[in-house]
Amino acid sequence: MNQNFIHTIILSIIFALLLSQSIFAQSKEIIHANYKYTLGDSDTKSDAKKIAFIEAKRLCLEKAGSYIESNTEVLDFRISKDEIRTYTGGILKVEIISEEFKAIGESLTLFMEVRAEVDLNEVKESLKRVKEDKKFAKNIKEQEKQLKGLEDRIRKLQQQLSSNDFDKTAKIRQERKEVFGKIDEIEEIRHKIHIKAKEVVENIDVGMTVADVVKIAGQPRSRDSCLSKIYYNYGKAWIIFESGVVACVVPSDIYSKCTGCDSYRYRNKKLK
Repeated sequence: MNQNFIHTIILSIIFALLLSQSIFAQSKEIIHANYKYTLGDSDTKSDAKKIAFIEAKRLCLEKAGSYIESNTEVLDFRISKDEIRTYTGGILKVEIISEEFKAIGESLTLFMEVRAEVDLNEVKESLKRVKEDKKFAKNIKEQEKQLKGLEDRIRKLQQQLSSNDFDKTAKIRQERKEVFGKIDEIEEIRHKIHIKAKEVVENIDVGMTVADVVKIAGQPRSRDSCLSKIYYNYGKAWIIFESGVVACVVPSDIYSKCTGCDSYRYRNKKLK
């Protein structure tokens, strides 16, 4: 075989690998946001952490929303800016990277940094579910509406805490504590949505019936069928039923309709 031809093939393979790695890297973006909060006389450190997280998360999600918005053509979704802002909070997890209390003058100040990893492939899956599953979309919108209302209430209560009236301050702090509790409840619900796909992969076993799967993972995002096979999608995973029971669980990135479990196992030895 011609030596130059071999070199051309090798260079083409290297170029293809580098290009695929570049595309993969471009599909992810780490968004950071910082916020500092100076504690008032009525604030505990726990209060300060919650307030700082609310504001830092808001800044982080605004940046993430702008990033997703700038890639909507890549995602091939035609949705408005308001919808992007609404769904960003529901499909991304924001986590605290660092928090530090510092004495500045006579005041104590909390410095907090948060981040969110935006995976455009995951965003695309989530937006696809939003478009296909009206109930899911409604739940996300309702959660965001409730969360925004509670966070706005926290900000209004903060403005009222400057009062020198001890009884009034105590009532405001109690109400603020109750609002924090409601925010925690909504965040817990959202966390469960985030880990749903992980639960599917870890808790679904070969031999389970359709009823068993729905009991553990809930109703699927979408369904497929081919001959005697039934396919249930849970975001990052597809469950394939053969003869009414789970035959295997397949990652969404390798899923292909009408492909049987034996073919997947041949390609992936770690497959259930």
